[in-house]
Amino acid sequence: MDASEELQVALRAAREAGSIAAEHAGTDFRDSKDTESKSSGNDLVTAVDRECEQRVTDVIGEAFPDDRVVGEENEIGVTGEGREWIVDPIDGTSNFATGYPYYCVSVGLRIDGEGVVGVVHSPDTALGRTWYAAAGEGAYRSDDHTLDGEPIAVSERDTLAGSMAFARLSERSRAWLASDLAVATSLLERESMVRRPGSSALNMCQIADGSADGYVVLSINDWDVAAGEVILREAGGGVRDRALEDGTRQVIASNGSIQGALETLIDQVVGDRR
Repeated sequence: MDASEELQVALRAAREAGSIAAEHAGTDFRDSKDTESKSSGNDLVTAVDRECEQRVTDVIGEAFPDDRVVGEENEIGVTGEGREWIVDPIDGTSNFATGYPYYCVSVGLRIDGEGVVGVVHSPDTALGRTWYAAAGEGAYRSDDHTLDGEPIAVSERDTLAGSMAFARLSERSRAWLASDLAVATSLLERESMVRRPGSSALNMCQIADGSADGYVVLSINDWDVAAGEVILREAGGGVRDRALEDGTRQVIASNGSIQGALETLIDQVVGDRR
């Protein structure tokens, strides 16, 4: 399908929400009355998250009033049916709330469960880049936040040794922490360079443009990965995305060349935990 209009709308929604986030950048929200903890003291949501999500919802609703919008801060769930926009208004909220410049707005469109459009916009108060893709059209990165960017492609590294790999250390659930630590330890033992910067969408975009090689997250929500998966696949990467019984997802993503090694490693370390 021609998704050029959807891509334009996703970019506009992400940019407008990004402008809201940028207005508040540098504020320490940790002790603010406008900040709440969700599952733990490390898992934050600010009033800015909600304002950004409302802006994205409004922009999409104007253009496509019959479409469903699923956002991190609302209570609507992903159905996998019809046209669903899946939105993380600020991916990396804890980073944003403390002034660490690694956060973004993530806007993805799935149709009947298949990723069609992905836009990940990190405003100038963070990385100052926008990644975007539409299914079948390749992936791109723009430094001026327009749809006039340069094509991107994944790295060619084909071994875990020497690879740059992102891993999660769970903030939401201590039940996952031991498994997360086991994964990170196993990657380090195989001489991977392990990082945990705190934004799934940006992690996947870093792999898409060749700046990193792999990402493992044992439990994540749809809105964290919906846009990034489209971008990474269009850049030539590989993604294994499995639904878990608790409604979250296990995602193993890479440049494709180390996908098999990553999947084998994770299956050995944590088993088929679904």
